[in-house]
Amino acid sequence: MEIGLMFWANRDSRTILAEIRDLGLQAGQVGVPPELDCDRSVESWKSGLTEFDFTATSAVCCYAGEDYSHLETVHATVGFTTESLRADRVARTRQVSDFAKALGIPGVSCHIGFIPADPRERLYADLADLARSLCDHCGGNGQNFVLETGQESAEVLLAFLAHVGRDNLKVNFDPANMIMYKSGDPLAALRILAPHVVSVHCKDANFPADAAKAEGFLGAECALGDGEVNFPAFLQTLREIGYQGALCIEREEPDHAKRMADIKTGVARLKSWKAGLGL
Repeated sequence: MEIGLMFWANRDSRTILAEIRDLGLQAGQVGVPPELDCDRSVESWKSGLTEFDFTATSAVCCYAGEDYSHLETVHATVGFTTESLRADRVARTRQVSDFAKALGIPGVSCHIGFIPADPRERLYADLADLARSLCDHCGGNGQNFVLETGQESAEVLLAFLAHVGRDNLKVNFDPANMIMYKSGDPLAALRILAPHVVSVHCKDANFPADAAKAEGFLGAECALGDGEVNFPAFLQTLREIGYQGALCIEREEPDHAKRMADIKTGVARLKSWKAGLGL
């Protein structure tokens, strides 16, 4: 359970990787923003990862126009739930998979969007067919296709994985998302999804206030250890389920200085929690 970082490849590879090295980290997830030209960037990232001896565990897709500000906008803009957005996003995901293959990255992850609880809904079938197609493309590149938790309960996601029926369809477990969306207890959800978890985000958040929840707003992300995730218990549960992957800190804070300060806090706290558990 090496400490790593989920970061966005929105600047020069060497600048970003030098910054991560200064944090004492050498592993993590490469976020691929929609504006990144994968074909033009691949050689820079290939040489940068080699130069800095950095282990990239997965490539994380996001898509132009995604809006996480409100449940309504998440439903409408995130992932593949809106039919008119699917073709371009499927093509982009395949492009990211090919980019990741060139870099030797073994997984491609994303938010697929809210999976309906009722498998009889048309959207459920559409998302299942889409997931099979992307699993098959990623499988051809020797990769897992990885869905991030949070926008549905663990039970719904588990049933969806079985329905899709692809061995390389896996889970990136984010405990903070379970809190932000009020979609279930993170530790119970982790145990339910354990056989399928290949990566985790170490991210923290607070539950939305009742009034905010009623109006459709999400909970608020915060620095690691300042929110509702019980990280010592989370790490202990990871140990119990046999998880051996990286602990990738994710901090989506627009102010760069604050983001870096919060990441440093997260690194220090994870080290302390791991030491306390003998990890």
